[in-house]
Amino acid sequence: MRTCLVIVDCQNDFVEGGSLAVAGGERACRAVNGLLQNTHYDVIVLTEDFHPVDHCSFAENGGTWPVHCVQNTYGAHLREEISGGVGSVLQRGDSVTVTVVHKGMDPRIEEYGASITADNIDRFDIVGIALDYCVLETAKLTKKRYPESRVVVKSAYTAAVDDSPENRERIEKSCGEEKIEWER
Repeated sequence: MRTCLVIVDCQNDFVEGGSLAVAGGERACRAVNGLLQNTHYDVIVLTEDFHPVDHCSFAENGGTWPVHCVQNTYGAHLREEISGGVGSVLQRGDSVTVTVVHKGMDPRIEEYGASITADNIDRFDIVGIALDYCVLETAKLTKKRYPESRVVVKSAYTAAVDDSPENRERIEKSCGEEKIEWER
């Protein structure tokens, strides 16, 4: 069975101290690093928000969110525990393909989900930030593109903008409707 770990938006601007910090973001990044150290995947896909300065999602441009993950800034960089974790996977000699997918580069389009290309994968594990936006939308796009593959949101390895039990329940229900598995 071929597996793929999709690590969604574990970037500096989405953790404590970042311009669009998500509560629990640092915890989620540490948990994902632990997953990297203890589980073998054939493919690792890292998604990154990578916005131009005039992106439509920014409040100053009429959008909803503060300026975040501007191309080639510190805030857009992967968290050190993620880049270091992937580096240690490569150093230990695992046979793994690592890909980075940028999203949100068109200043006119809000883009929460990343479109993943990883053929011949039996199972996609989706983790990262933020569960209720980018993680969920990436899982939906992945299931749509690879309907025969298992797509699993590993909720223990995520952080949500709204981390209330009601919102997590809503997201879990949405996953079920989309034939996406939910794993605590």
